[in-house]
Amino acid sequence: MVPYIMALLMQVQFPGPCGALEGEIIPAPAASGRFAVLCHPHPQYGGNMTDAVLDVCAEVLAEHGVNVLKFNFRGVGKSAGSYSEGHAETADLVAAVDWLRQTNAIKSMWLAGYSFGANMVWRALDEVHPLERVLLIAPPVGHMEFTPRELSCPVEVFVGDADSFVDLGALNSWAGVRSHLILGADHFFASHTNELRASIDATLCQKELQASPERSWTS
Repeated sequence: MVPYIMALLMQVQFPGPCGALEGEIIPAPAASGRFAVLCHPHPQYGGNMTDAVLDVCAEVLAEHGVNVLKFNFRGVGKSAGSYSEGHAETADLVAAVDWLRQTNAIKSMWLAGYSFGANMVWRALDEVHPLERVLLIAPPVGHMEFTPRELSCPVEVFVGDADSFVDLGALNSWAGVRSHLILGADHFFASHTNELRASIDATLCQKELQASPERSWTS
C-alpha cells in the first residue's frame, strides 16, 4: 500500500454476530460521505484484509473520494469466531455495513469484494441496500454459488481472461452487470495489478452511470 495511504490507516473493532471483528478504515483525502466496505478472499487459503489485490481496490477508491473499511471475516486475524464455510460470513458483512451507518454520516454506501469476498458481497446484496455501486473482482463463478438476482445499483466486474477460477461463459450470461476483461491476468492478477488498478480507476472516472447498465466487455 502506498505510503500516504498507510499514514491514514485507522485500526478499528466493531461488533459482529459472534464477537468483535477487526478492521481498518482508510479515510479518503477528499471524502464526501461515501463509504465502501471491502471483503477479502478465502479465509482457508490465507485470505485476509491485507490482501494485495484488495489494497489496490482500496487505494483507487480512496483516491476517488470514497472512505474504505476493510475487515477480517470471523476467525481471521483478531476477529472473533471461526470459519463458517461462507454460510455466516455474509452476516459479518452486514454487521460492518450496519456499524458504519450507525457511526457515520453516510451519503452513499459501496461494496467491493475479491474472489471469496466477491461471493459474500453478491449474497448480501439484498440485505444491505440501498447501495450506490458494487465492485466484484474475480468472482469465482462456477466454483461458488451466485444466485441470479435483480440488481438495484450498478455492478462492475473485473476479471482476467486467464482466470481458471472464473467461468467466463457463465459470467457472460449475467444480466445487468458490466464486465471488464483484463488481458493476460489470472485469478491473482500476478504481474497485472497495474492493469487492474487502471481498469478500476477508468471505471470510477466515468462521469455518468446508468441506473441499470447493460453487460459489456471492456479491456
